[in-house]
Amino acid sequence: MLPNPRRCLLFVPGSRPDRFDKALASDADQVCIDLEDAVPLADKATARRATLDFIAAAGPLRSELGLRINNAMTELGRADLVAISSGGFRPAFVMLPKVESADEIFAVLAVLNHAEIPLIAQLESPHAVFEARAIANATRQLQALMFGGFDYAVAARIKPGYDGWLWARGMIAAAAAEAEIGAIDVPSLEIKDVPEVALDTQRVMDLGFTGKSAIHPAQVDVIQRAFLPTSHELAHAEKVVAAMKAADGAAIAVDGKLVDRPIELAAIRVMDLAKLGLRDTDANLAKVA
Repeated sequence: MLPNPRRCLLFVPGSRPDRFDKALASDADQVCIDLEDAVPLADKATARRATLDFIAAAGPLRSELGLRINNAMTELGRADLVAISSGGFRPAFVMLPKVESADEIFAVLAVLNHAEIPLIAQLESPHAVFEARAIANATRQLQALMFGGFDYAVAARIKPGYDGWLWARGMIAAAAAEAEIGAIDVPSLEIKDVPEVALDTQRVMDLGFTGKSAIHPAQVDVIQRAFLPTSHELAHAEKVVAAMKAADGAAIAVDGKLVDRPIELAAIRVMDLAKLGLRDTDANLAKVA
C-alpha cells in the first residue's frame, strides 16, 4: 500500500454538505472541509455540526479527510477545537488559518488535550512568513505549512501572482523543507484554464512545494498529475540509483554529470512517485490509501 503523497488539497465549503461526497469523488489526496472563509457567520455553528458529523461517519477513504477551523485565537476557532476534542474521533488533519507564531500552535495543542491529530499551519501575513521556521518546528504533529497567498497579498501590499508571491513562497518552502514537512501552495483561481493550473503547479514545484491546494474538483487531476515524473525522468532516476549502487554510494558521473547522495535521494523520490503513474501517459493513477 503506497503512502499518500499529498499533492493536492481540495477545499469544500462547510456550509454545503451536499458537496462533501462530490469533493471526495474528485480523488484528491486530501479533502479539507472549510469552516472559515467559506462559511457566513450566521452559519458557523450549523456548518461545524454538519462537518464533524460527516467526518465522524466517514468510513475508509482514499482521500485524507480533514477540516479548516476558524482562527484558533478567536472564540469561534476555540469552539471548533473544543468540538473536535470532545467529539471522540480524529479527523485526518486540522488546518489552522492565520497562524502568526509557534505559541499559537502550542495553544491549539493544549485545547486539543494533545491529541495526536496532524496539523497544517496556514501562513497569511509577512510576520507569519518571518516566523515560518519556528512554526514549522513547533511540534512533530505539524504535517505541513500552507501559503495563504491572497490574505498575504493584502497585508504585504503586493499584487497576487508569481512575482509578488515569490519571496514568501521561497521562505515557506525552505522552512518546511528544513523541518522535513510538507509545503502546500495557494490555490489557483483558474477553473477552466487547466494548462494554466498545470503551469502554476510546475512553477511552485520548482520552488520546493510538495502540494498545491484547489478550490474546484476540475483542478485536482491536473495538479496531482503535475507532481508525477515523465517516463524520461523515471528512466534517468533509475539510471542514477543503479549507478550509485554499483559505485557503493560514491560520487560518480551519470550522463556526463556528477551524481552524489543528494541526487540519489531525489531520484528515489522520483521512483516512488512513478509508482502512482507517469505524467506523459494516459494510464489511470494507482489508488493510494
